[in-house]
Amino acid sequence: MSRQSSDGGGSVPDVTGWTAIVPIAFGSSVLGTLAGKMLDRTGARTELIRDGYADAIKALNAWGHYPERIYRRIDDSPETLHRLEAMGAELKGALAYSTGWVSGESAELGHVYNVLVELLRAEVTVHARLAWANPPASTALSMNIGDPPEANAIPERSDGITPAEWLIVQLFSTLIQYRIGWRRIVWPRPLLRRRLGRLRIIEQAEQAFSSRAARMLNGDWQSAPGCP
Repeated sequence: MSRQSSDGGGSVPDVTGWTAIVPIAFGSSVLGTLAGKMLDRTGARTELIRDGYADAIKALNAWGHYPERIYRRIDDSPETLHRLEAMGAELKGALAYSTGWVSGESAELGHVYNVLVELLRAEVTVHARLAWANPPASTALSMNIGDPPEANAIPERSDGITPAEWLIVQLFSTLIQYRIGWRRIVWPRPLLRRRLGRLRIIEQAEQAFSSRAARMLNGDWQSAPGCP
C-alpha cells in the first residue's frame, strides 16, 4: 500500500490502492444505512398498523359496554345525564374514526368492520333504551346484571351465549393477522377477499346476532320495561 520516494525520504501512500478501497467502504456504509432506515420504517409502520387495529377493537368493545354504563348510573341528575351523553358522543366518535381508519388501511377488512359495527349499533340502541327505562342503580344489589341468586341455589353453567361485544371482538381479532408482518405480503387483496369469504365472519356474526333480540349485552334483563 506504500512505495519508497525517489529522494529516500521514506514511503508515501499508494494512492491508487486507496482510491479502490474508499468507494467500496463508502458504498457499503451507505447501503447499510439505507437498509437500516428501511427496516426501521418497516418496523414503525407495523407498529402503527397494529396500534390502529387495537384502537378499532377497543372502540367496538367500549361501545358494546355503553348500555351497562347507563344501567349502572347512580342517579338521573343533570350532571350524570350530561356525563353519560358526553361519554356516548365520545364512544361514537371513536367508533366512527376507527371505521374510517380500517377502511383506509384495508378495504377488505373495512367491509367486515363496517358490518360488525352496524350489528353492534343496532343491539346497543335497543339495550340502551332498556337501560334508560330502568331506574338508577342506587344500591349495591341493583348493580347486579340479571336476577339475584336465590338462597342455597346450586350454581348452574352459563347458557354459553357470548356477549355481543365479546363476539365481534373475537371475530374481528382473527383477521388482524393478515395485515401484520409477512402475512401482509402473502395475502394480497384478491387472495384476502377469498380468504375472508371462506371464513364467513359476517355470516357468523349475523347468525349470532339474529337470536339476541331483547337480550342485554352482559345478561338477561327481564325486569326491564319492554322486555318480553
